[in-house]
Amino acid sequence: MNTLLEVGLGAAERVLGSRFLLAVLLPVLVAAGASGGVALAATGSTPGDALRAWQRYSPSGQLLAALCVLLGLVAAAYLLALFHLPFLKLLEGYWPETAPVRGVRERRTAHHRRRAEALWQRVADLHAEGARLRGSALATRLLTAYPPRPRLADGCLPTALGNRLRAAEFYPLERYGIDAVVIWPRLVPLVPAEATARVAAARTALDSTVTLLGLAMAFGTVWPLVLLATGGPGPLTALTLLAWPLAWGAYRAALHTATAYGQEVAVTFDLHRHELPRHLGLDAVADPAAERRRWDDLAQFYLRNLPLPTGPEVNGAN
Repeated sequence: MNTLLEVGLGAAERVLGSRFLLAVLLPVLVAAGASGGVALAATGSTPGDALRAWQRYSPSGQLLAALCVLLGLVAAAYLLALFHLPFLKLLEGYWPETAPVRGVRERRTAHHRRRAEALWQRVADLHAEGARLRGSALATRLLTAYPPRPRLADGCLPTALGNRLRAAEFYPLERYGIDAVVIWPRLVPLVPAEATARVAAARTALDSTVTLLGLAMAFGTVWPLVLLATGGPGPLTALTLLAWPLAWGAYRAALHTATAYGQEVAVTFDLHRHELPRHLGLDAVADPAAERRRWDDLAQFYLRNLPLPTGPEVNGAN
């Protein structure tokens, strides 16, 4: 799944592009502004006091201070962007292989697996009762919230976010036999710009919610500890703890944006998967079974350097 989240987002785009500005820098600016407000309140100062202190600087001093603050915030945002993917992996459920963590991971994974199985059984019950519309609606939700039912035994992750992104990873494998982690980075450069833009927009929305989640967690942890250690006002300390409900809301939003991102990935495979075989000079195949064999051959070619088979079936003859 990591490849699906990384490909198509080059270094220039991460540092200077709209994704960096919207998904990283803007939340950092908001968090810095909130931290400045808390610092003023903790010292008993007002915005007016801060403005008067600012006006005591010379114009050149103000410019230099503004540049230093701006560069510091950009540097902080860039460092945050470097840790964005590891943090997202933790949210997905790729946790360290230590004994205590392993036990929690196994219990949470088993919980999600049981829940998914129970909901799939509910789908079967609804169809048996004749409530096909409700059953189909529940099945649609399950297909975006969990790996496919045959993959639940070894495909579940311990978090809801991880399972939604896993569902996107398994979609092309179940439908077409495509190993998404292998094929996606080779397919993205061939996809039309409009489709790439849709995937990038969905990914930016996911990144924004994940960044907001991380900053809210940090804000709600660091500031209460600082205020308690320095004897800050009790009401202000309680107010900073409101960052945790914001973090919960950001996580719920991340679930929705992960679903939207997974759907864009699925649509890209549905509509544009043939761009890669066409680019390689391979003819189209109409038989679904032959297409699955072709994708397996391509995956083995890229992963293990096995030569592509030759013959009428490989060239698209039926």
